[in-house]
Amino acid sequence: MKLTIPTDDHGKIRVFSISTPMTDALRDKDPATMQELFGTSALDTDFVDTFEVSALGEMTTSDYIQQGYDFKPDAADLVALNGLQGTAALIMSRATEGQDITLKLAPEVSHVTTLGDAASLSPKPAPESVAAKEVTEQVVAKKAPSDAAMSGRVATIVLVILFALVALMIWVAA
Repeated sequence: MKLTIPTDDHGKIRVFSISTPMTDALRDKDPATMQELFGTSALDTDFVDTFEVSALGEMTTSDYIQQGYDFKPDAADLVALNGLQGTAALIMSRATEGQDITLKLAPEVSHVTTLGDAASLSPKPAPESVAAKEVTEQVVAKKAPSDAAMSGRVATIVLVILFALVALMIWVAA
C-alpha cells in the first residue's frame, strides 16, 4: 500500500499497526528498519513514535494519544485506536520536514487512521459574502487623516520654519 504525505501537511498524526513484535531496532527507530517498514528513508525519526500497545498497561491507545499529543479522536477513531494490538507507530506531519513523501508500506504495516484537522499551510481564499467583503474592506482600507491631524501637522511645519528663521536672524546679528 502507498500513502502520500503532501508538502503542505500540518498538524496530523498517522497511526499504523505493525504485525511483527517490537524489536530493539524498531524501538530505537533504526533507519534501516524504518526504510524496510515504510519504504522511505526521508522520515525524521524524531517525529516518529513506536510502542508496544501492551506496554501502556491500563491506558488505551486513544488515551495515550490524547494525553501525550493533545489530539482528541472522534468516535470512529476511538474504536480503531482502542482495537489496536501488538506494535503501533505514530508518524507526525513534522516527520516529513515539509517534503512530499510517499510511504510504501510493508505487508506487515497497515494504516489505521489519520488524526488531526485538515489543516494546510497554503493560503485560504478570501471570503465571498457581502458582509465579509465589507468587513475586509473596512480593515484593509486606510483611514484618511482627520482635519485636526492635518492642522497639527501644518502647525508643526510652520513652527519648525519660524524656529529656523529666528535662529538665522540671531546668527546674522551676532
